[in-house]
Amino acid sequence: MRGDADAKLGEKMCACVIPHNGRTLTLGELVEFLHAKEIARFKLPERLELMSDFPLSTFGKVSKKSLVEMVSSKLETERT
Repeated sequence: MRGDADAKLGEKMCACVIPHNGRTLTLGELVEFLHAKEIARFKLPERLELMSDFPLSTFGKVSKKSLVEMVSSKLETERT
């Protein structure tokens, strides 16, 4: 999911992840895993948001719009 603005590139990549019960994940671990899977460098996330669930649309699908709003709101709070 893209969400955070970047002066040169437009937006930065953010990964929203629901970890399995009792497990945790760091951005470094995620990037290392994706790099080992040969994911292109420009597709690697620069931010990780751990969540308990994803917001759903009225159709029962993940609401990307709501995810962007949630992360953007959190970023705005962190900036102030």
